[in-house]
Amino acid sequence: MKKIYDNLWVVERPLRLLGVNLGARMTVIKLDADGLLLHSPVAYEDGLKAQLDAIGKVCAIVAPNCMHNLFLDEWINAYPDATYYHPPGMPKIKASPIQLKTISNDAPSVWHAEIEQHIIQGLPRLNEVVFFHKSSRTLIVTDVVFNMSEPDSVYETLFLWLNGAYKNFGPTRVFKAFVKDKQAFRESIKYLLRWDFETVIMSHGEILLRGGKQRFKDVFDWLH
Repeated sequence: MKKIYDNLWVVERPLRLLGVNLGARMTVIKLDADGLLLHSPVAYEDGLKAQLDAIGKVCAIVAPNCMHNLFLDEWINAYPDATYYHPPGMPKIKASPIQLKTISNDAPSVWHAEIEQHIIQGLPRLNEVVFFHKSSRTLIVTDVVFNMSEPDSVYETLFLWLNGAYKNFGPTRVFKAFVKDKQAFRESIKYLLRWDFETVIMSHGEILLRGGKQRFKDVFDWLH
């Protein structure tokens, strides 16, 4: 676990897709009630569970979009008392959580004082939920933007370049293809820009610690 701010950590692991290491990142937030929220879980490890247990009790496991479901079962089985939150349209999982809740734009009571959230509109196959951790001024996204740096091979360089993700902070070409209602998507981006964020944590690529709001605004100029 890597500490980013008070009560905010990330866990980073390799993740290969079509032969390319896109990497995967889980964000861990310690809530005021001492419970832990796991955003986009990475592969389960007993050692990682021990680290989490040392700082708090996992009370929320969050699937932030309909494609980030690879490792949910093992975490739900590890924390059967936690509530599993998922976006509308999420594929079924094998685990049987005790508490199952569909995410809306209204944050649940367990974190509404600390975290705001918004379901990105115009993405019917993804239904990505973006979170804003107010005390650290951090925007937490999944696939809305990538921030890839140095790839591991010529093949990865070519793959990322073709996808518009080579050394680039912003949405990939594949992500843009998921946008089915540009007007609705535009309104959601405008909504996110109402938040006063400085840092952007995404699932794939390097965390953007400074200047996140302006960079985020700039990379969505194509919507105008």
